[in-house]
Amino acid sequence: MLFAVSGALADTEYPFPSCGASMSVGSNYTVLTPETLGEHPELLSTLGMTKEEAAADWENRGVLLQAWTEKRDARLEVTAVKDDASKTWFDLEKHTRAERRQYEKDEQAALKADGYVLQNVQWKNHAKGGNFLVVKYKLTVGDVTYRGVMQKTIRNGYTFVMDYQVFNRMVRDSDANYLNRLVNTVVFSDTDVPATTEEASGLMQFSSLPPAETNTDTFTVEGRCTPGAHLIGVVMRLSSSTPYHFESDANKSGMFKIKVTLPEEGVWLMTVTAETDGNPFAYEAFQPTTYSKTLIPVSFENPVPEALTADETVISGFTSRSVDVQCIVSGGVSFDKQIRTNGTGKFTFKIPTAQPASYDITLVFSKKGFNTVRLNYTAVRELTEADRQAVIRREAVKPAYTVLLQKMDGYIGRTMVYQLYITDIQNVGDEWVIFTAQSQTKSGNRNVMVFMTDTEPALEIGSRRTLYGRCLGLYEVQSEEGTESYPSFTLLLAD
Repeated sequence: MLFAVSGALADTEYPFPSCGASMSVGSNYTVLTPETLGEHPELLSTLGMTKEEAAADWENRGVLLQAWTEKRDARLEVTAVKDDASKTWFDLEKHTRAERRQYEKDEQAALKADGYVLQNVQWKNHAKGGNFLVVKYKLTVGDVTYRGVMQKTIRNGYTFVMDYQVFNRMVRDSDANYLNRLVNTVVFSDTDVPATTEEASGLMQFSSLPPAETNTDTFTVEGRCTPGAHLIGVVMRLSSSTPYHFESDANKSGMFKIKVTLPEEGVWLMTVTAETDGNPFAYEAFQPTTYSKTLIPVSFENPVPEALTADETVISGFTSRSVDVQCIVSGGVSFDKQIRTNGTGKFTFKIPTAQPASYDITLVFSKKGFNTVRLNYTAVRELTEADRQAVIRREAVKPAYTVLLQKMDGYIGRTMVYQLYITDIQNVGDEWVIFTAQSQTKSGNRNVMVFMTDTEPALEIGSRRTLYGRCLGLYEVQSEEGTESYPSFTLLLAD
């Protein structure tokens, strides 16, 4: 058991005025908030972050609070952000059960696209906080696997998430129970959120837009606005002045759908006007829609990035059904994969992007009877110093000294790691040469290795250090006894 549960669990209240929420946390947790980050330097140290780095990370991810168990084997993280889902739904308590099921479907798709493996998904209705979507998950990023259970909802225009993550173990039933007790303390107040936010002002929010490209004449525009409002969609071809009208009404929850049928191929512009009692109160104009029966439409869930920041990059989106989609990548990795879309038109490619390099990415969409689409992108992975060191440590191998000598040709270019005694450091021209040995005896140094670097090394002769290097081959040393050859490396890192 992580801790003893007592009646004093919820003894400190934490308000979150930005999203109109509050919760209580027991004294058996170590609680961090943006205001108290500096009060727990030992915890930040174990996370490998400074106070300033943690503050920047929290602000970027919308973190309101973290609560750590006494054993540090589990952590609750509370976040509140404005995202596409919160703009679409604004407040799940104001929607019907059927509409919440649609939110669940959309959320599961979004989590899976982000790499989550969903082990269990269900709804939980809390007495104070209302309906939360409960998700037990596993998420692997590089060599690290995260496990946890989260509860999330949308209230007051914010996606509100309580993520209970565990470390170095599996998720237990007790973890879900502890999270339930914490979520049971959450209270939302409409009065704490300014009524002047864009979402609360009655303006239109769209969850489905006109497509940029389509090979069918019909599509649907969906969204949310003032309940009972009348929506008027107007489409007009760029080469014509004839308007076509499509109308609909928002339901009691403010949700609306406008079905549009284009009369012919071409480039079309669409606008939507919302009105009540004949008085317009909102207007939206969209980017052009190109309609061609031989066109293969392509849309992405997220833009293909120019800067790569993860060891794996996911490119996903939608096209028509039964389209052959090929992804070819060169540069940092050799990658060539082809799929055929099913009835959803969804395509996903997971590209290894751990190596720092320029990646040339080509996507080809083809289908018999349709015009082939070929899209080209260039993305660059530049590692931070911490990333670079992590890659070096992950890739390093440690063959025995005799094996290294015997199979030197096969090890050239590989990253290696050894614990070595620093025996001598020499400055030779623009280069520093570091002589090391695996062991030192009365008769001399054994298993000598040589490291080179173009900067003066911060190493002390006589010390024992862990050195990482890229194998160069053999280094010859001339002496009175003759020529000796030792394994040599470019120095990459010293611990």
